[in-house]
Amino acid sequence: MEGSNFVSRGAAVKPLAKNVEVEEYVCVVDAFSTGACIAWEASKRGYGVVHVLSLAPSEELAGMVPAHLRGAIPWATTLNVDLSRPTEEAAKLLAAEATRFVEKKGGKLIAVICGAETGVKLADYLSANLATNKTILTNGTRHTEARRNKALMGDAVRAAGVRAVRQMTATSWEPVKEWLQYDWGLKCHDDEVCDLIVKPLESAGSDGVTACYKVSDVPKAIESLVGNRNGLGLLNEGVLVQEFLRGTEYVVDTVSRAGNHKVLALWEYDRRPTNGSGFVLHGQKLLSGSNAVVSQLVPYAEKVLDALELNNGPSHMEVKLTPTNGKVLDPCLVEVGARCHGAEGFWMSIADETCGRNQAVAALDSYVNPDSFKSLPKLPPHTLLKAGCVKYLLVHQAGTLLSLDSRGLDAIKALPSYRGHEIFLTVGKPVIPTANCFSWGGIVKLVNATDQGLQRDYDIIEQLCLKGLWTIV
Repeated sequence: MEGSNFVSRGAAVKPLAKNVEVEEYVCVVDAFSTGACIAWEASKRGYGVVHVLSLAPSEELAGMVPAHLRGAIPWATTLNVDLSRPTEEAAKLLAAEATRFVEKKGGKLIAVICGAETGVKLADYLSANLATNKTILTNGTRHTEARRNKALMGDAVRAAGVRAVRQMTATSWEPVKEWLQYDWGLKCHDDEVCDLIVKPLESAGSDGVTACYKVSDVPKAIESLVGNRNGLGLLNEGVLVQEFLRGTEYVVDTVSRAGNHKVLALWEYDRRPTNGSGFVLHGQKLLSGSNAVVSQLVPYAEKVLDALELNNGPSHMEVKLTPTNGKVLDPCLVEVGARCHGAEGFWMSIADETCGRNQAVAALDSYVNPDSFKSLPKLPPHTLLKAGCVKYLLVHQAGTLLSLDSRGLDAIKALPSYRGHEIFLTVGKPVIPTANCFSWGGIVKLVNATDQGLQRDYDIIEQLCLKGLWTIV
């Protein structure tokens, strides 16, 4: 992100030598965010890394690479998709191009890995085309659209007999109105109370997710989204209208190989209504394998992965434990990404320090090192090594960032739990109140020997975001 300033404890990253002869290559499709971290890990292990782009190159995309890895990854080559062709056809051409490149180098292509949400479809088609060599793992393409399109995702999960949110897709208000009248029994008067969510069909980071508490909110949300571009730069061709799932939201980070699923991390989201948005993420805390929610979340997550045929590679699943009949808490899918946990891999060192491992490294192992994958436990440690979380820095005012208060930042860096931070804002540039992950002011890593110490430092940062960190005019 523009103006990013990554600071972390630990040794500096050193670029590897380029043009080194290698025997084995991996393709990473859209190596942005945590995908760049996977590419870096592969290069450290001596693999040649072929970067495949599903989108046209841009400064915005380049800014989605973690700051400490920009210019550090020794790409063997970069291949661009032919955007004028359908994905399936373009993937065949890319598969042939990648194969020719690797064979000309005297090497062998052994894996295709999705790096970011934008690359899910292309990674599926590319791996399916290359899987004929019996080495490259693929999830196939039968459920590719369902692994990306949230409406089809819910349909596929329900078809497998697994609970998913009630929903419909639309491009305008009228069909939604009819659905609410006949399926929900609403009269659809403007002031009539409803509990609905409207969101883009393909997005990430809560971008465009709109809570509607009365009927008149729904057509406004649809109009504001359809035809506009989301935070990933994709055109919103339609929206998903869903029931509002109440309850605590969790994240289940997994890696899989041949249908064998391993849970690398469980996170609990701290989502709250903030700045006029109903779902602002303030932070996320790691949970142990002994937490009471594990017995519900993990079996449910495995059923979802099976329903979507996510048999190989990483996934990042958001699930709510929501009341059924007002009493029992049952898991229900919010959505799943067929890729690693995002946030530019910022969380990886927190997972290492608290769980002893992280999803990005395990994701690479799931493709290239079956023995290492086999040795992974099914769950995070029964007792975490330490307490850890990610704390997002929120902005609560619109205007121009006059300054970042050094005293406030020094106070954060002096906290016992502090492990690193990144600032996303640039002095002199406009800022808006945080409504989703694309409008955070920054991010902080926190790890502490105790839950109490972690929460104390978390609360201090929360107060600094309200007053003492940003000067906005």
